[in-house]
Amino acid sequence: MMMTTNDDLQLFRDAHILDGLTDKQISILAAAIDVFAANGYANSSTKEIARRAGVAEGNIFSTFKNKRGLLHAIIDPVRQSLFPQAMDELVKYKLAVKYTTLREFLDNIIRDRIGYLRANSKVIKIFVSELFYDQDMRSQFVRKFPVAYWLQFDRQFHHLKRLGQLVNWKNGEIGEVMSGIIGEVFLGYLFFGQPLSDATVQRTIDTLVTVLTPRV
Repeated sequence: MMMTTNDDLQLFRDAHILDGLTDKQISILAAAIDVFAANGYANSSTKEIARRAGVAEGNIFSTFKNKRGLLHAIIDPVRQSLFPQAMDELVKYKLAVKYTTLREFLDNIIRDRIGYLRANSKVIKIFVSELFYDQDMRSQFVRKFPVAYWLQFDRQFHHLKRLGQLVNWKNGEIGEVMSGIIGEVFLGYLFFGQPLSDATVQRTIDTLVTVLTPRV
């Protein structure tokens, strides 16, 4: 099977989710990611997706049933497999390291996640949009969030506190501050066209270091 060159499908390709699909089906998925990310699910049509994929609209219905089925062909693998896998890799390769400074910790974690965001921005935008609008999906996502992720952050916070690198706040409060500042940058990039330049990344790290460093 000839593989599409669309980089937005790399996440699916790496996880072998596209194995067994025809070129036409892969083209439909790639087109749907483009259209949903650009217009939002509600403002997208199967006619536009078919035109972008270069196929008849009936090809969408015969494979994915309807527009909702096409959306779930994109977000279900993210929720069930791809996102947990990404979190598992973060836990194993970034959060398992014993960092010696707060800046080193933040630099590694933030740059790793921003790299992932840049590489998969369209798929992540579609997935996050559905989390906003689908309460059941949001609840399931929160319940299934990897426990190891929180445990490793908890260990990192305690470790950095012992080194005198991190403010002596409750770990939940530290996590909220980090999520708020980083999340604002992520959402600005995904939904409001704000740049995710190296300068922006560095300012985000500098801001968190300033906020979370203990006052002498």
